[in-house]
Amino acid sequence: MSKIRAEHLQRKACVYVRQSTMKQVLENSESTDRQYGLADRARQLGWCTTAVEIIDEDLGKSGTTAAPRKGFTRLAQAVAHGEVGAIFAIEVSRLARSSQDWQRLLSLCTVARVLVVDEHTIYDPAEADDKLLLDLKGTMSEAELTWLRLRLRGAKLNKARRGELHLRPATGYVWGGSKFEFDPDESVCAAIRTLLERFTLEPSARAVVRWARETNFLVPTRQFRSDAVTDMVWRPLTMGRIQNMLHNPVYAGAYTYGKSTTRKILTDDGDVASARHFSSDPESWAVFIRDAHEGFISWEQYERNLAKLQANARGTAGPTAPREGAALLAGLTVCGRCGRRMGISYHGKSNRRQYYYICFGNKPAAGPSCWSVSGRDIDNATETLFLQTMVPSELELSLAVEQVAATQAESLASQWRMRVERARRAVCLAERRYKAVDPEHRVVVRTLERQWDEALREVEDVERQYAKAKREHRVELNAQDRAQIRAIAHNLSDVWQSATTKQADRKAMLRLVIQAVTLLPVDVPSRETLVRVQWHSGAASELGVSRPTRAERLETPPEVLDKIRELVSQGLPARQVAVALNEAGVKPKTASKWIAQGVRSTCTKHGIERPPIDPERYVRRLPARHPDGRYSLTAAAQFLDVNTYLVKKAIQRGILQVDLEVYLPFGQHPVRWIRLDDDDVASFRTYITRGRSLPARRPNGSYSVKGLAEHLAVPPWKIQRWLNRGDLKGVRETFEHHPESWWIYLDDTAMMQLEEKIRG
Repeated sequence: MSKIRAEHLQRKACVYVRQSTMKQVLENSESTDRQYGLADRARQLGWCTTAVEIIDEDLGKSGTTAAPRKGFTRLAQAVAHGEVGAIFAIEVSRLARSSQDWQRLLSLCTVARVLVVDEHTIYDPAEADDKLLLDLKGTMSEAELTWLRLRLRGAKLNKARRGELHLRPATGYVWGGSKFEFDPDESVCAAIRTLLERFTLEPSARAVVRWARETNFLVPTRQFRSDAVTDMVWRPLTMGRIQNMLHNPVYAGAYTYGKSTTRKILTDDGDVASARHFSSDPESWAVFIRDAHEGFISWEQYERNLAKLQANARGTAGPTAPREGAALLAGLTVCGRCGRRMGISYHGKSNRRQYYYICFGNKPAAGPSCWSVSGRDIDNATETLFLQTMVPSELELSLAVEQVAATQAESLASQWRMRVERARRAVCLAERRYKAVDPEHRVVVRTLERQWDEALREVEDVERQYAKAKREHRVELNAQDRAQIRAIAHNLSDVWQSATTKQADRKAMLRLVIQAVTLLPVDVPSRETLVRVQWHSGAASELGVSRPTRAERLETPPEVLDKIRELVSQGLPARQVAVALNEAGVKPKTASKWIAQGVRSTCTKHGIERPPIDPERYVRRLPARHPDGRYSLTAAAQFLDVNTYLVKKAIQRGILQVDLEVYLPFGQHPVRWIRLDDDDVASFRTYITRGRSLPARRPNGSYSVKGLAEHLAVPPWKIQRWLNRGDLKGVRETFEHHPESWWIYLDDTAMMQLEEKIRG
């Protein structure tokens, strides 16, 4: 008995065609032709040509999941809607490599009475034997994919364990057949080596990027094309690029494979997706071979770079990279009570900003701190100790500084020379191309000529930038530069206190020799902070720093009070005393400079004789009226019985007339005299009453809209609606300088009728 019945032939036959990769589509053409040939088998089994549909949307897509396969999804939907009578596939693996997707499709075929047909057999999923056979084939198809993966991964892993598996080389390397080798282009290797060496001098990776931008340093980047040909492009350094270089163990001479693993995760939409997990622990990598090839840096330096990056990351317990903050010991201070790292708390404005070293101890974040101390006194004491302790041999220090500076300058100059050489080589290549072309090909000639001109302009730009770099960044040291380096190295104190030395540079110098600074509060016999400096050499130094209270810190020093007494005794007014104190470099505790009011307050607080009145700054009170009858501002407000604010507003709006003139008997400051005649007073009265609210009821008995609404206990909009519809009669009139508005007159009868209307 044939399994193909009339109900199957009345529906369409779907031929499903799939290949796992585009490479298989192009190279395994025989398999693709066999799958398309199933359309002829469908016609031989009884389906007409118009009833045969070929679904080939999934060519080049893997069958491990149904999510990206639109053709498989469309096939399943057609089966569920009863549109398909038979599914043709060369084998089960073409339909699905996942048991879950295969069982879902078989369930739909069982309910919809759909046949599954391959090159040799016709299966009816509704029959138990055929269903069992299809289940086994689906399971074997999924297992086959797993076996293929295991064999392929095993072969790659075995070759990787020998260090012979070809991997994409990092910039600076090429694959030499059995291991990585340095790039034959020496400019590429020199650029990579310069960046890795620069990170040992700079405090952070971002500082390396900043240095590269300032010096116009370009980094080589290898671009891979589909034909395995690579192009080298020189680009500005970015933060992501330097991070990748510092985290890549290949530059330390290590061969690695399997640093990441792929895991299946469930998305928020309920779909299954793949996620990659990267591990930084070499012990967890599938293959890790140290010293497999020659590296730009040693493995120990690679580990130090990773530790430096980790320390610079925010949120770590150790010191971060030096920044431009005022706190000199940021990241180095340790609490002497509980042994925890101390943080920094800044207060105040930028010009008078105060900072404190604070320890939270075991307290919660919202609770009180363990203790805190002002940072300026601690920094000053540590700075003095550092400058007194660091007294090396001037000759050794000078030679070391000169050698480091010369090495960095030569490395940067070498990069610039190679860059100029590359630009000139590009000019020579463009010239040869231009001269080799046939002059008859004018379009090609014009294009090559334009390329030649662009190469010449590029050479000019690079040479101009090189000259600017030599002038501004000292990429080449001359005799004068070396003499200046020796002179600076002789005196560390001058370098430290120089205005060109940044705060981040001072912090970096401290961290070269200081490992930690422990702070411990001491109250007996005197209130001070015990500072213990732990040097990298293993030695330790201790010193005590006074720890005054806030009141003591804000107290004016005795020498400043003596200076004020001396100036006041000379008969100087407060303003001149403040000027003298500022010129002498004496600063108050709570301000940036002295002012007259501060001098007077200090004299009153400490019982010093108050300074005399400054005749140049003193102005006697003006009279209420001018001799010609005009009023001052205060007198005009009193006359009009209002405050001075309303008078000023009237002056601004031109309602009151004002004359600006100098009143000679009392000084040289221009004052305002106001004319107040009868017209001015009337205009002012009109101005101040214009904005006031209307009365609820006028003397003639008429109501305003708001007044009638309050009387009837209804909202004003209802009265306004009755007026607009004509249910209520009113007259629009003006009342005492107010704009035109509605006024309603109601006698007793009309009022009673209106009240009954509202109640009804």
